Amino acid sequence: MRKTTVSGLMASALLVISSPLLAGEFIVGGGAVSFKSPYKDFKDNSSAYLLAEYEGENFSVGSEGINYRLLGDDEGPFSLYATLDSVGMGFDSGDSTFFSGMAERDSSFDLGLSADYQLADSVISASVLHDISGAHKGFTADLSYSYLVPLGEHAMFVPMVGVNYLSEEFTDYYFGVRTREATASRAAYKADATANTYVGYSLDMPLNESWSINHSASYIWLGDEVTDSSLVDRDTSWFASLGVAYRF
Repeated sequence: MRKTTVSGLMASALLVISSPLLAGEFIVGGGAVSFKSPYKDFKDNSSAYLLAEYEGENFSVGSEGINYRLLGDDEGPFSLYATLDSVGMGFDSGDSTFFSGMAERDSSFDLGLSADYQLADSVISASVLHDISGAHKGFTADLSYSYLVPLGEHAMFVPMVGVNYLSEEFTDYYFGVRTREATASRAAYKADATANTYVGYSLDMPLNESWSINHSASYIWLGDEVTDSSLVDRDTSWFASLGVAYRF
């Protein structure tokens, strides 16, 4: 699977923000990730990963993309961000036997707005991102609710539930089958807009002031426009990761 995300942009951004004029917190680490793809006979469902993030007062670079806070502050309940992320995950013919003879699908870079609203121990998050790379040329929207559960004096457990909307352009690009790509076992398919729902959690367990263990998992119920594709043989998908991080 073509997992080109924002890593290149993250590396460039980290070079810029490493200036001593910018105060913030750097996070480095690594771990393992495993996932179940909805695609038929998909290969490489687990891998190692390296982590390099930066968290400043209004600017951050990390696994949730590049974010710049436009409104709000750390003391208030509401924050609005300009966000650059990579939502669309591409594939090529080597990722599954069912992709043989298909044109590859490119990963995307997506720009838009995201927002968080915190009330007591709950957080409502939303985002709308549009492809600016010319890959799928569509947009996605996400709405989630999470709840902060302290475990002991330092650890934090955060369960969440949400819905992810995929535009027609996005769904058809990654799950559609063009007429010239159709075979006896891979029917032509034109996908429409759809929505996935999901539940998940994250767990952060500090070991000391610098080191922590991080674990997250999510389970996704795929929309009908995804599951009806001849490339897909599942109604659900899942993702899990376990890693260690060092803050300085």
